[in-house]
Amino acid sequence: MTRKNIQEINFHSDQERKSKAAVHKKGMPIVRCICGSKILLVPDLKAMNRTIKNRLAEHKQADDGLAFDSLEEFLTEQILMAAAK
Repeated sequence: MTRKNIQEINFHSDQERKSKAAVHKKGMPIVRCICGSKILLVPDLKAMNRTIKNRLAEHKQADDGLAFDSLEEFLTEQILMAAAK
């Protein structure tokens, strides 16, 4: 293979990092739980349901004394409101 057939692309690490950060800052929808942890909103309904169930399990394991039904409703409401935007 000759040198002419090889295409070289050189990226500076700063350029790549800045572009990824710019996409994140642009508007990745994030929902906050009552405890303050961030939940990234993704377009996959199964994944979001699993995320809510995992969040509830973490609170149950920590025994925060929260009403789990209301926490599930709260997270679902927050996700639906963020998805509607």
